[in-house]
Amino acid sequence: MPDKYGYDNEKLNIVMLNMSTFFDWDHGIVNRNYHIMNALAKEEGVGKIVAVDFLPIGIKKAAKHYFQNLLLELKSAEIVYGDLTSACYQKTDKIYTYTTIDSLFSMKKVAKELRRVEKFLSLRNVVFWSYNPMFTEFIGKLNEKLFVFDSVDNWAEHTGYTKMMSKKKLDKKYKIISEKADLIFTVADELTDYYKKMNRVDDLHWIPNGVDYDYYNNPEFINQKNKLSDIDKPIIGYIGTIQDRMDLDILEQLAKDHKDKIIALCGPVWPNFKYELHKKLKKFDNIIYTGRISYKEAPGYVNKFDVAIIPHKISDFLKYTNPMKLFEFLSCGKPIVTTSGAGVDMFSDIVHITNDKTEFSNYIDTALKEDTTEKRAARRNAVKKHSWKARADKMVELMFKKLKK
Repeated sequence: MPDKYGYDNEKLNIVMLNMSTFFDWDHGIVNRNYHIMNALAKEEGVGKIVAVDFLPIGIKKAAKHYFQNLLLELKSAEIVYGDLTSACYQKTDKIYTYTTIDSLFSMKKVAKELRRVEKFLSLRNVVFWSYNPMFTEFIGKLNEKLFVFDSVDNWAEHTGYTKMMSKKKLDKKYKIISEKADLIFTVADELTDYYKKMNRVDDLHWIPNGVDYDYYNNPEFINQKNKLSDIDKPIIGYIGTIQDRMDLDILEQLAKDHKDKIIALCGPVWPNFKYELHKKLKKFDNIIYTGRISYKEAPGYVNKFDVAIIPHKISDFLKYTNPMKLFEFLSCGKPIVTTSGAGVDMFSDIVHITNDKTEFSNYIDTALKEDTTEKRAARRNAVKKHSWKARADKMVELMFKKLKK
């Protein structure tokens, strides 16, 4: 084991319970889970990673995810272990993906199969690492030396998750995690406070999101032709899922005040938000919707923005978030106007922050008028140190430190 960790045993092998599926990742829908997994795989202190695909609740959704992943992996990866209801594939020299529908029938069976995978891959010094608070049944069942929970948002405050599991049950799950996790990482300071209210004090660390700076400044991606390429007006841009966290009053104000500009909403619109969105904004012809944007396409779109926006509603859910897009916009040197939210204050000297719709709209012109080459360089420099590698370095350091205790 590398001396820098001060721990002489073998490398750590991670069984990671994902918050999404490899199918989504391979189709360009990425998140913190994806970035941290790949950054950990590059760490010298980490051996193999078995990434367990998101375990959906409900037969229809589970079957869909399972067969999507099955068809995908048969084309792009080698199967190393499996049966009729589960399979483990090797994606890279260090990353494996495990997909199953056994969770519909028995969590004990899933745990048993994962132990078999550990044995088959000769995994020692196992870390059980989870992004999914719904499934606490695996804690202590995977021969793990550590249980690590990387807390991304507060699912108990998100309607998308409370449809799958009630807020009351999710709160209980978080309580179990608070009591049993050896290490808890949080994406936002407010999440750290959330656990402290459950009397969790030790081994609780705020590790915000990061960015792949080089990726967002790669000329190959920046120069891609896309739906914004032929627009000859200033572009006010947003990238991400268009859902109920969007502040439609702010967007309406922007559309009214900036008819000489184009507002580009780059991302899929949630089905249950379409009616509300179109009712409020359909009368404006200076708003365009690009549809889903893959991660590969994202740098090309962001680099065509003249000003980037994050018009999220202030809510109980928002205070527990730390938008990756903030880091991505800065890595492209873009002026940003945003509502307040977790992590935004990290960059308060270079980002325009307001929750007032009129002030938000006024900041657009301010941001455009005051933008300079020097300010673009300052934004890029401010975010360079916030790499996913830096985040993974810290996480691995903390794991080895915990093992030494």
